[in-house]
Amino acid sequence: MFLEFVNLLGVFLSIFVSSFSPPAPSNVYVEYIPGNTNLIFSVPHDGDTNLTSIPLRRNGCKDSEGVCIYPGKEECDPDKICKVIIGADLNAKDIAKTVFDKYVESTGKTPHMIISHLHRSRLDPNRPVEQAAQGNPEAIAAYEAFHGSIKHAHEALGGQHGLHIDFHGYTDTYRQNNTMIGYLFVSKELNSGKIDIKKSSIQALVARTGLPVEQFLYGQESLGAMFESAGYKAVPSPRQPRPGQEKYYRGGWITQVHGSRDGGVIDAIQLEFPTEIRTEASDQDRYMFGVKLAENIQRFQTLFY
Repeated sequence: MFLEFVNLLGVFLSIFVSSFSPPAPSNVYVEYIPGNTNLIFSVPHDGDTNLTSIPLRRNGCKDSEGVCIYPGKEECDPDKICKVIIGADLNAKDIAKTVFDKYVESTGKTPHMIISHLHRSRLDPNRPVEQAAQGNPEAIAAYEAFHGSIKHAHEALGGQHGLHIDFHGYTDTYRQNNTMIGYLFVSKELNSGKIDIKKSSIQALVARTGLPVEQFLYGQESLGAMFESAGYKAVPSPRQPRPGQEKYYRGGWITQVHGSRDGGVIDAIQLEFPTEIRTEASDQDRYMFGVKLAENIQRFQTLFY
């Protein structure tokens, strides 16, 4: 009964604060669906709009002090090149929308959702603006609207703790078929077990619950455990608490700046889905993955948020 009251109070505060806060920034290439619960979704890398007015993003080049300058000069020493990734995370948006729809259907509540519709070759919202937009005013405007919408969604919670999920995908060259769950710990830290919670995007969750961070990484009620129980491999998880020699993404710019690593009460987690799920599975199998993921996120939210 008490938990139900707390949840209702959180929803009321979210609606109350939203009604008095300034509107979210608007941009034709950024889709923002306002929500009424303490759950935020973002999809930065599955846009399909290619604008010739925005130049293709180019590799950077390190200057004399080792700082990457974007876009880099044409003649850049190979050892000074700062690699830029321009490939889209195909079907990450499709998975996110399935999760969104099933969550609404199951709970009657609406998560906040922010989607970048510009192709990643023109804008990468999951990088600092210098690398993301490379000085183009149109790309910078979309970038600011994307991150401004995230900030608006966070502020709409009115100081209530919340969970931000960032949806991504990776090319699974080595066929490990793991969904990578990123909390900002690098492979070396997970492999060694020397984990500093102050580096994590879920710092607020650990402080609020008083539970060991390892419980959220690969305990029986971790997201990784929920993936595995649903029949999908994940890392970290009880089955594979450490990446070992396998590829692993800790979480990018969105997780770093919008999670609780640097303060605040909203945690962020990055999900990286393999190609087996995103582009090689049938539409029905990918849909069922989204359904199971919605159930897992709802369960994790109910337990800890």
